[in-house]
Amino acid sequence: MQAVIDEGLKYIERSAGIDTAAAAKDFMATIFRMGFHATACGAWAGIGKHRRHRFFFVKWPQDWLDLYDKNGWFEVDPLAGEARRRVAPFVLSEVDQTKFSEGQREFYQAAWDYGWRDAFSVPIHGPGSLQGLVSLATQREDFKLDTRSRAVLELMARTIWERCRVSEGFGISTSAPPKLSAREVECLQWAAAGKPDGEIAKLVGIKAATAHFHIERAKKKLAANTRVEAVAAGVLHGII
Repeated sequence: MQAVIDEGLKYIERSAGIDTAAAAKDFMATIFRMGFHATACGAWAGIGKHRRHRFFFVKWPQDWLDLYDKNGWFEVDPLAGEARRRVAPFVLSEVDQTKFSEGQREFYQAAWDYGWRDAFSVPIHGPGSLQGLVSLATQREDFKLDTRSRAVLELMARTIWERCRVSEGFGISTSAPPKLSAREVECLQWAAAGKPDGEIAKLVGIKAATAHFHIERAKKKLAANTRVEAVAAGVLHGII
C-alpha cells in the first residue's frame, strides 16, 4: 500500500503546478499505476427539470460505456446511489448489497460478469444542490485498501474534482436566492410537513384558497413544478 500513498502524494504536489486539463490527465495515469482500471469524475446540481449533470472526465472501456448507456444504468448505478446517501468515501464491496433494488442487483451482476471486481468512490456534497462523485474501479481480484491509502485517494479525488468544477464554473450560483413573503414561507413549511391546503389554512388562520395561492406563488418564485420540488428548493436555498 505504500506505493499507492507515495504515488498519490507525488501527484498532489505535481498537480499544483499544472493546468486543470493536465492535472486530470495526470490523475488518470496515476490511478492506473496504482492498480485501478477505470475512473470517472462528475457532478450534478439542481432539482427536477432544472437538474444538470456534467462529467468532467471519464476513462472507462468504450464497450462498457456503450452497454451502460444502452441499458440506462445511470438510474440504478449503486455508486451514484450510495454517493447521494454518504459523505465518507466507500468501497463498493463493503456496501450492504441485501438493500440493493432489483435493478441495482442486475447492474452489479452485469458489472461482475464484465470483469469489474470493486470500486472506491468519493462522494462530494457542496453548497445548495451541488453534488459530485469520483469513482475508481478495478478488475483486480486482490483489491484492498488500508486507511492511509484511502485517505490519500480521497485527497487526490477531491483535489481534481474541485479543480475541474472551478475550471468549468459548474454548480454554484452567484445569484441571490428568491425572496418569499413571510406567509409564503409559513405555508411552504407546512407543505413540507405534508399538510394539504385545508389543514394549512386552519393552522395559519386563512382560507384554503389563500393557502393554495401562497404555495403556488412560492412554487413560481422557486421555479418549481410541484410542491415537492418547491420544498426541496426552499431547503436548498435555506428559506425553510
